[in-house]
Amino acid sequence: MAQTRFVNKKYTKQPTWVPATDFPGKILDVIYWRDAKKSAIVLSLALLALFILAKYPLLTVVTYSLLLALGAAAGFRAYKKIEAQIKKTDTENPFNEILAKDLALPQEKVHAQADVITEHATCVANKLKKLIFVESPLESIKFGLILWSLTYVASWFSGCTLAVLALLGTFSIPKVYEANQEAIDPHLATISGHLKNVQNLIDEKLPFLRSAPVAAEEKKDQ
Repeated sequence: MAQTRFVNKKYTKQPTWVPATDFPGKILDVIYWRDAKKSAIVLSLALLALFILAKYPLLTVVTYSLLLALGAAAGFRAYKKIEAQIKKTDTENPFNEILAKDLALPQEKVHAQADVITEHATCVANKLKKLIFVESPLESIKFGLILWSLTYVASWFSGCTLAVLALLGTFSIPKVYEANQEAIDPHLATISGHLKNVQNLIDEKLPFLRSAPVAAEEKKDQ
């Protein structure tokens, strides 16, 4: 488990921040606006990328980006070569320092992240299996209602709009919650209590909607 990255006194307005060193921690640093300049740059580039991808196909964006990079590098090298010819100096590739460095992904970190992704994917797959094949009728009904409501969301918003809203939510909701946690938590607890009461009421009135393992366990206890 990753070590705690932020030393934070509860409900203080000016937490003591310890920069994260691992990759997930760096992502959290950006999302929580630990460095406002870096977070603003990442958010701006992400929004720009979404707008470009919404207007142009992905292959077009990739190919033109690579052509732009190739043209800029070739033009800079040609400029340096002409400059060397004028000054009667040796002609060297201005990118020798970059070419000398080998690009290599840290295998240990890649394997660790792959294990995490595999674990989450397995958990999601098992959860979907239980919902789709109706292990618990009540849970499957709620899942069906969520899917049905999402069809309306899909008709109201395009995929790009949803991606932009999700990106803005990612960069705003966690920070707002962190800054107002003391005021938000009681409301969340109230909502959670109401939902739990509704769940208990449904279980009492419609016991056949509960999952078979739960019902069998309660019968055994009796």
